[in-house]
Amino acid sequence: MTQILIVEDDDAIRNNIIRLLKLEGYDIVSAINGRLGLERAREMRPDVVISDVSMPEMDGFQLLEAIRADRDLAATSVMLLTALDDRASMRRGMTAGADDYLAKPFTRLELLEALEGLLRKKGRIEETIESAVKAREEHLRRAFTESLGGTALPDKFALEAPHGAIPDTVIEATVLFSDIRNFTSLAEKLSSPEVAELLTEYFERTCEPVLKNGGRHLKFIGDGLMSVFADTLSGGSPLPASRRAVSAALGMALATHEFRGWLDRRFGQRGLPPFAIGVGLHAGEVTICRLGTIHNKETTPIGDTVNVAARLEAASKELGWTVVASSAVLGTAGDGVQTGGMTSLAVRGKNAFVDVAEITGLVTNIDDQRHGMATLTERAGEVRDAVQVNSEITARAVKGALQSKLSAFKDHQFESGQAPLRLKGYCLSRKIGSGGMTEVYLAARESDDLPVVLKVLDASGKAASEHLSRFIQEYALLSRIEHPNVIRIYDQGFTDDHAYIAMEYFEQGDLRAEIAAGMSQQRVLAIVAQAAQALAAIHERGVIHRDLKPENIMRRPDGSVALADFGIAKSMLQAENMALTQTRHGDVVGTPYYLSPEQATGQVITPRSDLYSLGVMMFEMLAGERPFRAESLDLLLARHLTAPTPALPPAHAALQPVVERLMAKKPEDRYESALGLLADLDQRALLQTVTGPKA
Repeated sequence: MTQILIVEDDDAIRNNIIRLLKLEGYDIVSAINGRLGLERAREMRPDVVISDVSMPEMDGFQLLEAIRADRDLAATSVMLLTALDDRASMRRGMTAGADDYLAKPFTRLELLEALEGLLRKKGRIEETIESAVKAREEHLRRAFTESLGGTALPDKFALEAPHGAIPDTVIEATVLFSDIRNFTSLAEKLSSPEVAELLTEYFERTCEPVLKNGGRHLKFIGDGLMSVFADTLSGGSPLPASRRAVSAALGMALATHEFRGWLDRRFGQRGLPPFAIGVGLHAGEVTICRLGTIHNKETTPIGDTVNVAARLEAASKELGWTVVASSAVLGTAGDGVQTGGMTSLAVRGKNAFVDVAEITGLVTNIDDQRHGMATLTERAGEVRDAVQVNSEITARAVKGALQSKLSAFKDHQFESGQAPLRLKGYCLSRKIGSGGMTEVYLAARESDDLPVVLKVLDASGKAASEHLSRFIQEYALLSRIEHPNVIRIYDQGFTDDHAYIAMEYFEQGDLRAEIAAGMSQQRVLAIVAQAAQALAAIHERGVIHRDLKPENIMRRPDGSVALADFGIAKSMLQAENMALTQTRHGDVVGTPYYLSPEQATGQVITPRSDLYSLGVMMFEMLAGERPFRAESLDLLLARHLTAPTPALPPAHAALQPVVERLMAKKPEDRYESALGLLADLDQRALLQTVTGPKA
C-alpha cells in the first residue's frame, strides 16, 4: 500500500486531506510542522510527502531541502502546498527539488490527479532505473563472457553515450580512468557476495583520493572507475585540473597498496592472483551528457578524451606502469611531476599516436599543501551508494558470465571444422572422461600450447553443494603448495553451482598399470621416496591427503610422479581443527583398501594416517597384491584394525621393518613424519640409487 505523509499546520486542511486520501485507499501518516514531519519521514520512509510551505519551526522549503540532503530519503517524491500562487514561490520550490506544486485552495479532483501523476512519474523513474541496471548488467556479463573466451568487446565498459542521453555541457578537463587487472581471474575464486565485498572495499578506499582532489562525475563501470577533473569543477581550488588528477591517481596507487593488506587478511588462503590496478590520464574536450529530465542528476562524460584515457589504462599492463599520463596532462600539471619511462602509443580507431609517460611521484609545493585537500567530500555518501550498487551488479555479471560459459561445455559436440571452445586462455580439444557431476576435458594453454586437464563440475541442486565445496577446497589447498611431486594446478573458478579446475595433464596415467606389470625394488623405492617428499610438503602446510592410493599417484614421462586428487583432503590449519580432522561416527572417508585404522573407526586423523596408506601402497608395489582382502567392507576394516602386516616376498624381506612401521596399528608407533621415513631409508642405504625430484 502506498504510504503518504501529510505535513500541514492547519488542522482543518490536514484532516480534510487525510480523510480524502484514506477514502481512496492510501496509508496516511501526518505531522503538524516541518520538524515533526522530518522525524516521521525518517521513521516511516513514505512513498510521497505532501507538505505545506508556510509552517512554524521548519517551513516546507526547509523540509524539502532536508529530505533531499538525507541519503535515505533523497528519492522520496515531494508535493508542496501553498496559498501563494506567484511564480517566484513555485520556482523556489521546483529549484529546491519539489516534484510537483499545488496551490490552495484545490479541489478533491485536483489533489487526486496531482497525486496520481506523481505516482506515475515515480513508477516511470523506477522502471527506467531498473531497465538501465539490467542493461548495464547484461553488457558487463557479455563483456566478461567474451573475456573468458579469450576475446574482448570493443567497448567493454560502455563508454559511448547511452541511448537517450542529452549533451549538456562541453568542458576542458582531465579524465582519469582506472581498472583492476585480471579481474575475472580474481573474481572466479570468490563467491558473488565476496566479489561484491571486495569491490566495495576497494572502491571506498580508492574513491577517497579522487574526491579529495576534486574529481567529479564519478562513474563506476564494473571493476573500472572514471572521474573528471576540470577547473570549472575545482570547488574553489586554484590548482590545475591535470595536477589534481595526477595527485588523485598516485593516491589511488597508494590506497591500492594498502588495500592489498586487507585482501591478504580477508582472503589470504584463497590463492588469489596478485592484486594490481592501472590508471590512465588524458586531457582535452569532454562532453557531459545527462540522462532523462532536468531534475535527473545522473550524468555521463563521453568523447575522445574519455576513450583515450581508457586506452591508456588498458596499455598500462603491457607497459608495466601503474599510472600512464599523456603529454596533454603533463603539459599543464605544473612542476614536480616525477616520471619514469616514456613512449608513444597508437590510439585504436584513429590514425594517431599519443605521447605518454609513467607517473612515479609528485613533489608538492605550498599551494598544493594549502589547497590540495580542499574539495567535495560531501559527495562521499552519494558515492558510497553508487559503489554498493555497482559492486553487486558486477559480482552478478562476472559470476553469470562464468556460469553461462561452463554450462555450455556439457552438451558441446567436438566436431571438426567447429570453432574451438575457449576458457581463460585454454583451448578445449576433446572430452576425455565424465562421471557423476564432473566432466573432464583435454585442453591446451594457448600461451605455450601446454596440455592441461580441465575438470568441470555441475553441482546444480542442494544435494550437490557438498561436492562443490570439496571441489573448491581442492584448489584452495593446492594453491598454497608448490612442489615437484604435487600435481600442478594452473587455474580455478566457481559460481553458485558450477566450478572448474585447470590442472597438470598426465599422459602416462596413474600408478595402477605399473603395479599390474610388476615393479623392481629400485622403482618402488623411487616412488615411495617421491610420495614421501610430497607428503612432507603438504603436511608442512597443514594438509592431510586422506586418500593416498595408486590411482592418485600420477606418472610423468621422465619417470617422476606427483600426488593428485585432494578432493577429500583436510586442512589442519583452519579454525575448527577438531571438526575438520575428525570423521562423524559411522562415516568412512577414503578408499577402504588403503584406509588407516583411525580413519576406519572415525577417530582423529593426523599426518601419520597418510603414512599408513603409503605403507599399504608400498606393500602392494613390492608384493604385487594388497596386504588385506575381504568379502565385505566390515571385514576389510576389521583387518586394518587387528590383522598383522603380512610378510613381503623373500626378495624384499629387508624392507619388512619399514612396511610394518608404516602400517603400525597405533599412529604413535609409525614414523613421526614423512621426513622420518626418508631418513630411515637413507640410513639403511636403500635410497643411494634412487633418482627423482628432491624437495
